[in-house]
Amino acid sequence: MNETSELSELFSDLPEPIQRAIRELGWSQPTPVQSRVIPMMRRGCDLIVQAHTGSGKTGAFGIPIAAELDPDLMACQALVMAPTRELANQVAGEITALGRHRGVRCVPIYGGVGYTQQIEAIDAGVQVVVGTPGRILDHLGAGRLRFDDVKIVVFDEADELLSLGFWPDMREIRTYLPDERQSCLFSATIPERVRSLSRVFLRDAEYVSPSEGQIAPQEIEHYFVVTTAQEKEANLVRIIEYEDPESAIIFCNTKADVRYVTSFLQRRGLDADQISGDLSQAAREEAMGKIKAGKLRFLVATDVAARGIDISRLSCVIGFTAPESPEVYVHRTGRTGRMGTAGLAISLISGLDIGNFRQVQQVNRIQIAERKLPTDAEILERLKERLSVKIEQEVRHLPESERAWNVDRFIPIVESLAAAPEGKRDLAAICASYLREHRPETTVIEPPPSSAPPRSAPPREPDRPRGKRRRSPGGQGGRRRGRR
Repeated sequence: MNETSELSELFSDLPEPIQRAIRELGWSQPTPVQSRVIPMMRRGCDLIVQAHTGSGKTGAFGIPIAAELDPDLMACQALVMAPTRELANQVAGEITALGRHRGVRCVPIYGGVGYTQQIEAIDAGVQVVVGTPGRILDHLGAGRLRFDDVKIVVFDEADELLSLGFWPDMREIRTYLPDERQSCLFSATIPERVRSLSRVFLRDAEYVSPSEGQIAPQEIEHYFVVTTAQEKEANLVRIIEYEDPESAIIFCNTKADVRYVTSFLQRRGLDADQISGDLSQAAREEAMGKIKAGKLRFLVATDVAARGIDISRLSCVIGFTAPESPEVYVHRTGRTGRMGTAGLAISLISGLDIGNFRQVQQVNRIQIAERKLPTDAEILERLKERLSVKIEQEVRHLPESERAWNVDRFIPIVESLAAAPEGKRDLAAICASYLREHRPETTVIEPPPSSAPPRSAPPREPDRPRGKRRRSPGGQGGRRRGRR
């Protein structure tokens, strides 16, 4: 049987309404990701899938969701968590298109917009929820959503969900989910932080990649950017703004570079200190003590001065200058990704160092991906997303009775400031200060005790009409147990 007939057979095995929707979407054959994932998801496997945007991953999980849920049960049966409203809208649109002929109802839920339209969609009855964790949690906490009947949970772009600070919300959402469910995680990279997430939500997960064979998730995520020597320090700041690491050691090859980089970061308002052979032992110990205690965010150091540093929760190492040998690269990057934290290793490579850096990869037998420097627009979008997540989390924990005093009465002030150029600058300063002071929670993801029961959602508001649902024997109290 040739490849074309095999691929056609994959779609022909789906329910006829799904086949019709696929034809209407113009999909002639599955992508490699879909060929691997769809059969495994339909068998009920928990999966960790390495897949980039544009690989067909939405169809890979959207087709099994649309095919396997019960169209007669007007209750949420599938949950997809996405990092941004744009992705939530895109995924919800595709699942709606795939399930239209089965009567699948899918709603996107995300912050930054009003609640009315989302509440109306939920009350009309919904079988698939696609959204950002913060707004999903808002609806769960208010009793508007229930996840008792959820059979499938999907994390789309899991690495981005963690990078934007959604882990606390995802951890709380877990308490609303039934034990018996299928969970699948899709991510462009599989660093330790993503693997830690899988240990909380998945069981006996299989690893899948578009290429032949299975992937082994790496302990640390590695990448490099190419930059000119003249722009290296400015590009270092760009990377820091985009990645927003909890803490980092920035490695330089010379004491002069250490002094220069530390001064440059400090002038940009970043919390940075240095250690090098020029400093007294007392000064070096003070700097190392601060970063170990979480009181210093960036430590700039030479490889020699950094010997013996053991920081259990260091989230990132950055090579400002290229390592002088393959062994040095291993020593640098081995300082991050410990004790379940997110491990990230970034190298800034200028033109003359590219050849040596290739040798580092060959000797260490590690493939390090090249990435483009983030643009101004990408950095601003990232800052906006982080700010939205943090504010949403903070407001959610305010009792309704306190919001008028702590939030609503400031709305006229904000509107007045935003009406004038100087006022806009004042608001921008407040936002910048807020982001500096409210650091993201370090991604230390410990699996919950297996005996911990999931939490039921609060009772639904009595004055809201409920969608028609089919009850199983035993009623609401008969929650499923088994897999987790």
